[in-house]
Amino acid sequence: MTKALVVGGNGFIGSHLVDELVSSSWDVTVLDIVKRRYNDLPQGVQFIQGDFGQNYLLREALTGVDVVFHLAWATIHETSNQDLAGDIRANLIPTVQLLEACRFAGTHRVVFISSGGTVYGPPQNIPIPESHPQKPINAYGVMKLTVEKYLQMFKHLYGLEYAVLRPSVPYGPRQNPLGRQGAVAVFLYRVAGSQPLTIWGDGSISRDYFYISDLVSALLASAEHELGDPPIYNIGGAKQVSLLELIEKIEEVVDKKAMIEYQPSRPFDSPHVVLDANKIQSELGWRPKVSLTQGLDLTWHWMRTTID
Repeated sequence: MTKALVVGGNGFIGSHLVDELVSSSWDVTVLDIVKRRYNDLPQGVQFIQGDFGQNYLLREALTGVDVVFHLAWATIHETSNQDLAGDIRANLIPTVQLLEACRFAGTHRVVFISSGGTVYGPPQNIPIPESHPQKPINAYGVMKLTVEKYLQMFKHLYGLEYAVLRPSVPYGPRQNPLGRQGAVAVFLYRVAGSQPLTIWGDGSISRDYFYISDLVSALLASAEHELGDPPIYNIGGAKQVSLLELIEKIEEVVDKKAMIEYQPSRPFDSPHVVLDANKIQSELGWRPKVSLTQGLDLTWHWMRTTID
């Protein structure tokens, strides 16, 4: 039985990944500062509550671990620039400590969630391939890209295998509708409650949204398969959708009109994020399976039955 440590395993992405790992007969440990919010951990999962920057917890959590999934991150793209040194302390330093601990524990592979939405910066062409120049325009992208470089260094110096996933915008059940990121969950909740939506700019900003189960399948594939060189993969929904188009689809699902408040565009937002996922399709056989219409229906059903 393969043993996994999921750092940040009680969050939106992590909770879905843990459930799928258990279903696939992995031995799973979760390290997170918070408990699960919307459902319970599956039976048999070990939960260690704490910060992954605490070395003594890392030593305990990494015992016998084959694969580490690093999903924890303390900032989002719109807050990362507010305290640059703090962003480094909260995200980069603990991640380097995690990689050092993996090296000494004999961990086989680290799977890291990077950011297809921020590491490239403003796109020179659409869709964006992994070979696109990397010119992040916010600290979130800078830190994610820096971790990628540390992973490359640890592979070169110490043989620690790694996989990097650069996702566009995942969405689905268990995404916090009261948070400051996750347009699908926030928009569904606010439209249903007749609350206004804030749009930064004119609504033409576009992303390729994709459902959480498709992200989980990419994480599993990157943990279980032989990887290309470099083992860095874009993942997304393969379809460009503007914010205004997304709102129209949400209005159809909820059967309500949205109230929109427009604000000036923000300099740290990339205007378009549509990723070329041909590399992961050809090397790992992954492709998105859930359409945006299906995913919105599933997310809305979960929200109606779960969120007050």
